[in-house]
Amino acid sequence: MAAQSEAACQTDVPTTMQQEAQVPTPSAATDSPQRTGAIGNMGTVSGRNNPTIVGSSVNFYSSPSDGAGVNPQSQKPDQEPRVGDLNQEVGNKTRDILRTCYKTTGSYVQLNPGVPDDQRHIVGIYTKLRVRTKKGTAEEEYSDKTVYSTEYEKILKDWPETEFNRAILFGIGGVGKSTIFDKIAYDWADETCEILKRFKLVFLLKMYALFQESDLVDSIFDQLLGVKSGVAKDELDQYIQDNSNKVLILLDGFDEMRTKTLDVASFGSILKALNRTEYRKCCILVSTRPSHLETLMSKSLVQNPCTHVEVLGFTKEDVNEYILKFYYEDPDSGSALILNIEKSNTLLDFSTNPMLLLLMCLLWREKKQLPETTSRLFTEAVDYMFTRKGYSSEDASKTVIAIGKTALSGFLSADQNFSFQKDEFEQNALDLALKAGILTQQRVIKNLKCHNNIQFMHKTIQEYCAGKYLQSVHMSNWGFVKRTVYKVVPFGEFQNNLRQLCQTIKGVISNDFLLRFCCGDNEKCMTDIVRLLDRKFNYRHKPMYQSDVIQLISQHCLFESQSKKIPQCLTSDSLIPSDIEVNNYTDVRILIYLFKTICSSEVQVPQLSRIETIQIDSMSSVSGLVFALGYMENLRVLRLSSCPLVKGELEKILSSLKCNYLLTWLDIQNCNTLGGRAVEWAPHIKHLTSIKKLGVKWCKLQSTDIQHIASAVHDMPKLIGLSLDGSETLGGSTDLWAKELPKMMHLNKLDLIYCHLTRSDIQLIASAIVIKVKLTLLKSRVRYNLASGTDWN
Repeated sequence: MAAQSEAACQTDVPTTMQQEAQVPTPSAATDSPQRTGAIGNMGTVSGRNNPTIVGSSVNFYSSPSDGAGVNPQSQKPDQEPRVGDLNQEVGNKTRDILRTCYKTTGSYVQLNPGVPDDQRHIVGIYTKLRVRTKKGTAEEEYSDKTVYSTEYEKILKDWPETEFNRAILFGIGGVGKSTIFDKIAYDWADETCEILKRFKLVFLLKMYALFQESDLVDSIFDQLLGVKSGVAKDELDQYIQDNSNKVLILLDGFDEMRTKTLDVASFGSILKALNRTEYRKCCILVSTRPSHLETLMSKSLVQNPCTHVEVLGFTKEDVNEYILKFYYEDPDSGSALILNIEKSNTLLDFSTNPMLLLLMCLLWREKKQLPETTSRLFTEAVDYMFTRKGYSSEDASKTVIAIGKTALSGFLSADQNFSFQKDEFEQNALDLALKAGILTQQRVIKNLKCHNNIQFMHKTIQEYCAGKYLQSVHMSNWGFVKRTVYKVVPFGEFQNNLRQLCQTIKGVISNDFLLRFCCGDNEKCMTDIVRLLDRKFNYRHKPMYQSDVIQLISQHCLFESQSKKIPQCLTSDSLIPSDIEVNNYTDVRILIYLFKTICSSEVQVPQLSRIETIQIDSMSSVSGLVFALGYMENLRVLRLSSCPLVKGELEKILSSLKCNYLLTWLDIQNCNTLGGRAVEWAPHIKHLTSIKKLGVKWCKLQSTDIQHIASAVHDMPKLIGLSLDGSETLGGSTDLWAKELPKMMHLNKLDLIYCHLTRSDIQLIASAIVIKVKLTLLKSRVRYNLASGTDWN
């Protein structure tokens, strides 16, 4: 299922003849008597004054007064009587219009809601979603087996033959409900799905443009057919009545319907179709967020028998498929984004939501990187969720802070609360947050009673809102309290909440993300949080693991703040240990930021001289590390793994180490960009005169690289071990590089494991070693793999 947001799809509602949509909706007085609905409170026919959808706008029209004018839809086409069944002619004409609509304007999905023409054809971007189903009874359990949204034969099983011809498609905001409906409509029009061929007509209606009084046929003309379709309303209504079990109605977004408080007496034919008092045999799917499930299942609407279809989102494989489809013209960028997401558990978790994955793709497309900090990423995500619903960034910020107060209260409670009641929120903020999808509402049964619980769409969203609220009250009501004769400490709402969150080391770990979000682009909040953590947990009598944990969380807070000043407590010896090992993308970025910030301060730079060992895995850029390496005068071991060292980066690293006379081991692994470029980087190795062991492993080295490596290391007196493991292209080309072996004068160990050496390669290597032994009187060893997998020493 395409990852674009539901509202993104809704901004481009399919319309057959958009240029004709400005014609006013005809009055009830000219409609066929058999189509008049219930009378509303104002004495008008229900279903009148529906908005006409044109592209991304909704236009509202008044009915012509006193029957003035002629309603073209109430007149049958001015032509000679046709041969054949007029009823079937109406159906065929309507079907042709709908198919054209769904395969033209209706087949494009909106990517960026702020850019109307930023669209993609649904076939090119569509990625299946996981769903699970159950029959709509309280006792029925959801199926253990998830199916994909494209497996219509499983979702619509036995339709339309059984009484289960009503289904509710539900899921949290942005999970892809609208796009499922768009794809169903397209697949029906494309006539590629057998089960959809059962339906002669498929009507896809957007409920954000409907009222409770809205009439089905009126809405079909407003949103799909237009006023000059050549089809009369009463004839279409008669066709639907006569062929009900061959008509599929898709009602997208019940939770967005314009009428919020329902009155059964005012229901038009759309809601009556849901409760089966009209169009009983029509098959209807209605989508909603969990907040409106209880309303839909009430006696006035769907009831049982019905099917529940829960949309679950993407799997990791689906995420990758969607990204590659998004970047079909630039697969390298898509692959880079996939790698970026895989390095962060937070990004992996969020990418399963199609809307948030779309946001990541849009951000990556613009800057070839995601926001530097987690706080900025979530701010972008929240802004996107609001703008796709037509609200501003200012609305988003105010709402986040307003609901953040309730979010924080949940974390301050004894057991940490993640479910809330309506009266715990400001009403206006609650309404906006529910519309944007930050909050969800769902029915739960407790003590045999139904309750409406409000929850944040994700625990991390709750932490984000709580952190932003805590940030907003920082220093807003400062007071001071004297603890001793010499010490006056600040006291206020911010400090009080902070102390509660950080009472124990367990509490600090549990509220890690909340603290990070509070520090987002705010140096003052970061400084206060880091100082409190240092005072409370970094005393010498505390367990060592506590100091390590606090150190890491403090570094995260510094990184989120993007402050150019490091609190003094963060420059202590415990912050910069002698051995540094980081093996995930987030920690690497934080380490590099810390190094950069330290290097900008003459006072703090000496701290880097403590470092003796650095082991780094998965670093996307070495620019920050390069600058800091020059200050690490006691560095002895440097190991880089899975770091995409693009052209010039390894050269910079080696150059920055040329004044280091203690470095004894340099190990580079899985850096696939080095192969074929040894002529550029190998000459810099000869300046590292103290190195004893050098490894360039699984870097896709080529036979031409050996010459340049040999030339660089032949005169290094301390180099005794060289590993070129995993250089698979060396096998079969030994005649081109074996002659370089004797030049490596000081080596007594050469590793060539998994280099795909053949038996003829062995003979050439052995000959070269014999020459080398005669020249240097050193014992040399070559290890390799034969076809059988055995080693020879």
